[in-house]
Amino acid sequence: MQKINQLINQPKVKKHFFITLLGVLIGALLGYYLLVSEQQDFTLSQFFLTALSGVVIGYCCYLITKLLDKSIPWKKQVGTRLLLGIITHFVLSFSLFFILFSIYNLSDIEGILSKYQPVFIKFGILLFILTIIYQIIYFALYSYYSYASLQVEEVKQERKQVELQLNALKSQLSPHFLFNGLNTISSLIYKDETRAKLFIRKLAKMYDYTLKSYHSKLITIREELEFVHSYIYLVETRFENKFSCEISINDNLLETKIPPLALQMLIENAVKHNTMSNEEPLSIHITSDQKHITIQNNITSMPYKVNSFKIGLKNISSRYLLLHGEGIIITNGNNFVVKIPIIR
Repeated sequence: MQKINQLINQPKVKKHFFITLLGVLIGALLGYYLLVSEQQDFTLSQFFLTALSGVVIGYCCYLITKLLDKSIPWKKQVGTRLLLGIITHFVLSFSLFFILFSIYNLSDIEGILSKYQPVFIKFGILLFILTIIYQIIYFALYSYYSYASLQVEEVKQERKQVELQLNALKSQLSPHFLFNGLNTISSLIYKDETRAKLFIRKLAKMYDYTLKSYHSKLITIREELEFVHSYIYLVETRFENKFSCEISINDNLLETKIPPLALQMLIENAVKHNTMSNEEPLSIHITSDQKHITIQNNITSMPYKVNSFKIGLKNISSRYLLLHGEGIIITNGNNFVVKIPIIR
C-alpha cells in the first residue's frame, strides 16, 4: 500500500492521472449532452467512445501545448501564443473528434454529415468555448508559476549575493590583516607619531567603509576609490618602497558602478600572492577603458606561506555573474591581469 501511495504521489503519475480523468469527464459529459439533446439514447459503448475521445484529445492538446510553449514562449509573444493556441487546439480537437466518430460509424460513413450535422455544430461551438477557457486558465496558471519561480530565484540569488558579500567582509576583518596593521602602528608610534595617527585614521576609515558597504550590491567607482586609497596608504606604509600602486581611471567613469570591495580585494590578492623586496618590488597599475577596469601587477616570487580565505577572485567573479551576467577576465602571463566589467 505504501509503494502504491508513493507511486501516486509522483508528479508524472499525478499529471497523467489528471489528464486522463479530465479527458474522461469532459468527453463523456459532452457526448451525453450532444446525444441527449438530439433525443438519442446514450449507450454504454457511446460512453466509452466519448470518454476515449476525451482522453485522446486531452493528450494531444497536452503535447501541442508543450510544443507551442517551446516554439512560441508566452513571455515574448503573449497575443500570438494565445491566438495560435486557441486555433491549433480547436482545429486538432475537432478533427480528432470527427475521425473517431467516423471510425465508430463506418457502416454509415456517407450519411454522417447529413445525419449528425446538428451534433457537429453544437460540438464545434462548445469545443471553441472550452478551448478559449482552457487557454485563459493555462495562461493564468503559467503566469503564476513563472512569477513564483522568478520570486524563488530572486530570493536564492539575493541569499547567494549576501553570502558572497559576507565572505568579502570576512576577508577584510581577518585577524591576520588586523595583526599586521597593529604591528605597523606600534612601530610607527616611536618613529613618526604623525604618520601613526594618519595610519590609524586610514585603518578606521577602511573598517568603517567595509562594515557599511557590504550591505550594498553596487557602489560607485568614486566611493570604491576613496576606500582603495586608504588601503593603499596602509600597504605603502607597511612595505615602503617595496610596493607601489598607480591609478588612472577616466573621470567620466567615476559615477558608474562596481561591487563593493572589488578593487581592494584585487590589490590585496596581488599583495598576498607576491613577495616584496627592494630587489623585487610589487608594482600595480589600475587603468580603464569604456567597458572594463584593468588591474595589472608584475609577478614576483610566491610567498612561502599564504594565509588566504581562497575567496578573492572567485568571490568577485561570482558577484559579477549574479549582478551583471558577465564574469571577470583573468590573464596570467608575464604580468597578472584582471579585467572587471563596469556596470552602468
